[in-house]
Amino acid sequence: MQIPKEIVIIGDGYAAAVMAMHLLRKGIAGDAMTIIGPRVAGKGNAYGCANPFFRLNIREDLPTIFSEDPLHFARWAKDHTNDPDAKTGAGSFYRRRDFGSYVVQLLHDTQGAPEIEHVLAKVKQLRPESGHWTIALDDGSQLSANRVIIATGNAPPVWPCAVSSSAQSSERLVENPWPGDYLERIRPDDHVILLGGGLTALDAISALVGQGHRGMVSVISPRAIFPPVQALWKRCNQPQMPKNLSPRGLVCFMRHYLPKMPADSPEWQSAWEELRPHLNEVWQQFSAHDRRTLLKRVGWVWSLYRFRASPQTIAAYAYLQTRNQVQFALGRAKHITHLEEKIRVQMSSGTELVGDRIINCTGVGSDPLTNELIASGLVASDALLQSIAVNTDFRVMNPEQEPYANLWMIGPATMGSLGDVVASSAIAKQAEQLAGQITE
Repeated sequence: MQIPKEIVIIGDGYAAAVMAMHLLRKGIAGDAMTIIGPRVAGKGNAYGCANPFFRLNIREDLPTIFSEDPLHFARWAKDHTNDPDAKTGAGSFYRRRDFGSYVVQLLHDTQGAPEIEHVLAKVKQLRPESGHWTIALDDGSQLSANRVIIATGNAPPVWPCAVSSSAQSSERLVENPWPGDYLERIRPDDHVILLGGGLTALDAISALVGQGHRGMVSVISPRAIFPPVQALWKRCNQPQMPKNLSPRGLVCFMRHYLPKMPADSPEWQSAWEELRPHLNEVWQQFSAHDRRTLLKRVGWVWSLYRFRASPQTIAAYAYLQTRNQVQFALGRAKHITHLEEKIRVQMSSGTELVGDRIINCTGVGSDPLTNELIASGLVASDALLQSIAVNTDFRVMNPEQEPYANLWMIGPATMGSLGDVVASSAIAKQAEQLAGQITE
């Protein structure tokens, strides 16, 4: 009979790495932990990119892994990177691949980390059995664990629309844009179509400009607007949030608090950031219906102003504008097909857009393990019906809305239950809190 592992962390990206770090720092022995994931722990989708033009969209003092040392990454980057283009008037915005290297080194240097077992596989299935969990892997093997932490990070990107079978295997289609390796295959005069108008599209634009792209770039988006550039903001005040806010009341309070100034001004962004620390608590007080309603009505506004862009990427976009190389195609993609040596996108408006390459920059993702757990009836869906429900102790909820005693989840997938958990510092804070709970 197989002896159960003590603690299994499912995932090998940033969330899994900081979870392991904080457990080690709380006194859990390395040989009591197992990480399951096919890659080196620490980089994942977000920071495992190869392209040097993909940058963090936050300045160097904000990616906080250790609450007692918020400037740890800023010092590391100064000593370990050769990136003169990182510095801007709004702070230093380092390359994403360098931050990934930082996380990998940080985990490696944490006392006890070399003793952590790393199983190079993906989890296909998770089932409770006699007080522990049986874990089925994609290589056909199984193992069991007394305690399991799901830390799979951002779900792998998927196309948000239909794609013809003839187009699915074409290298002209890029479903997962995060690694950035596809850019070297784009010819300088290609007409590139970006599906989505957020930070990932700006990453692609920055990289295309960096490699001297001459062709047209078309951006398919419901609105002809990109996130604003990061300013040198600073939290100066602590607003008093009214109690028992409704979604409508929250929106009204935020509108009243934000100054009537441009969204790229330090004053406006400072006020926005002053509101953010309070929003998760308010979100958790809303009913599931209220959360879905709020996200449907103002979710695009939140994404636009929450995920602001680095000065370098906005400068690349401005460069294309001056050369008339970028245009918005308003609407949503309905169907992507292969047309000889071209890619054709049928829009919801009935119009068509034809180009040489199309890159999925929508951020729409689907996690196979999450989908399997929900479909099996073992876990409850969150309020947004997009992921697994967890309580404020990060315990996964069963369909009867009762928490499992030995199954937790952290990371961006907890957003529907807990609120804004996308930033690296927010994920690290979750890991630190959960490590404290487990060791206590």
